[in-house]
Amino acid sequence: MIDILYSGYSYTHETGILYDSDTESIGNNCWLLVFAHSPVQFLIDGVMRDFPAQSIVLFAPNTRKCYMSDMGQPYTNDWIHFNTDEDFITHFPMNNIPFTPSDPEYIHNVIELINWEATEDNSPTNPNMRDLFHLLIGKLSKDIAASESTPYRQELLKIRRDIMLHPEQNWNIPDMASKLNISTAHFHFLYKNAFGTSCMDDVIKNRIKLAKDKLIFSVDTISEISEQCGYRNTEHFCRQFKKFTGITPRQYRKS
Repeated sequence: MIDILYSGYSYTHETGILYDSDTESIGNNCWLLVFAHSPVQFLIDGVMRDFPAQSIVLFAPNTRKCYMSDMGQPYTNDWIHFNTDEDFITHFPMNNIPFTPSDPEYIHNVIELINWEATEDNSPTNPNMRDLFHLLIGKLSKDIAASESTPYRQELLKIRRDIMLHPEQNWNIPDMASKLNISTAHFHFLYKNAFGTSCMDDVIKNRIKLAKDKLIFSVDTISEISEQCGYRNTEHFCRQFKKFTGITPRQYRKS
């Protein structure tokens, strides 16, 4: 049984999105698949964490489902709210953890077909719907199995987690590669292959996120915040902040 409650694909929220199942009428009791085509933050273990465009997550029932994009910026995604008792879905190996699929276009196309099928026959026992979900979940499960076999998987996960928790530290590729006893080029390849983004992009995005919080919730000067976020040069910090947000730190603080 697969009962589609609400679904959509290629939908753009022109001014961004903030979704929290704790405040939505549909609540936390169903499954939710979200495929973000724009950069997004998902609530993971009680913390809003940044994920790149083309990240997908399958939220299980009875869990809080919360995600948001940069407000004021367009955000596009596909989503499916549904109920099911199918074993191949309920035993999915990585619930509530976002990741990047190996073939985003394929995943998007299957979700589009699911949406079309729901408009034609939305009965919970529709065999075509079950076949489409088999294609979708099967492909995602294969991606997870492949990523878990990536060399240094656990070491890379620890590095990424540490970057998210302490972006202000002096992160550099040679030191991280040295810890794994591999070349910098090999480290670049493994990190990008595992997470769909480069290591230094993760560092910068998490530094900018930390800076945003400090600009809003502290009275420290921009120069002090720059240093607290790992920048040795305030001018470089301001340039990078504007590159990623479209406005200067001072403008962000006033907004």
